[in-house]
Amino acid sequence: MRAVIALAALGAATFGLGGSALAQGMDMMQFADADQDGKVTQAEYATFMEQGWSFISQGAEAVKIADLDDMMKGAFVGIAPDAEGKVTKAVYLAAGPGRFTAADKDGDGTLSADELNGSMMPPS
Repeated sequence: MRAVIALAALGAATFGLGGSALAQGMDMMQFADADQDGKVTQAEYATFMEQGWSFISQGAEAVKIADLDDMMKGAFVGIAPDAEGKVTKAVYLAAGPGRFTAADKDGDGTLSADELNGSMMPPS
């Protein structure tokens, strides 16, 4: 049940329903922080990305970035598409550790709410 709620919220919050829900104050911590300790570990982030892929791809093994809503593109920040403009599930998930490290601005090995939410912002 938590996964279903997380997917629905991830889609609505990160990828927008009529605008940037993150900019409107939606906190992704409630979905990514599985143990609710106020920080997201790399393992929690990997699960969060897996859930995000499931929502975005709707079961496909690859998505074409150009076909995504502008808000959904935020989930692909720092991930280079192939020559056809697509990102596969394997490439998306493999990018997780690097994205986590880039988001961990204070270098403590976990993500705060600000770090997590900042990592999900679409490119301007």
